[in-house]
Amino acid sequence: MASTGEVQPAQPSPSVLEVLRQPRVMLILLAIWDILGVITQLLSASFLFDMEGKEASGIFGGRAFSASALIPAVVYLWALRDPQQHRRVFWLGLIEQVVLILSSFYHRGAGDITWAGAIIPSIISGALIFLIFPNLFQPRAAAAPQPVGSLPSSSRR
Repeated sequence: MASTGEVQPAQPSPSVLEVLRQPRVMLILLAIWDILGVITQLLSASFLFDMEGKEASGIFGGRAFSASALIPAVVYLWALRDPQQHRRVFWLGLIEQVVLILSSFYHRGAGDITWAGAIIPSIISGALIFLIFPNLFQPRAAAAPQPVGSLPSSSRR
């Protein structure tokens, strides 16, 4: 198509917040957060997680290191195929982040973790909750518009 020499108005670039709230980006962030949780479990005795020389004891001690955070990470990555069809996965993300925050403060109160170990993950989970909300309550994509003057297929006889 030949250029007419007209200057087209520039499309405003989306803000960082708008980019982060996009469904696919949000699902990737949730998956990364869960994968980081699994890596933290695998790298115990590191700056990410240190039990200060104690071992996890009790008959369910191994459950604490089960890497079960991989399950929601896989669900988030699976939902990347079509985030509009799988919008309910954002409820899973919301519940997961709320539980993580509550769990962090419970374990801080029990003396199991430091303040940094409770606050930093809670701030990250709080930010993810803030980014999840628009994906929960935005209206579904509208169907293709009908041509003016035509009746919808359901009203034709």
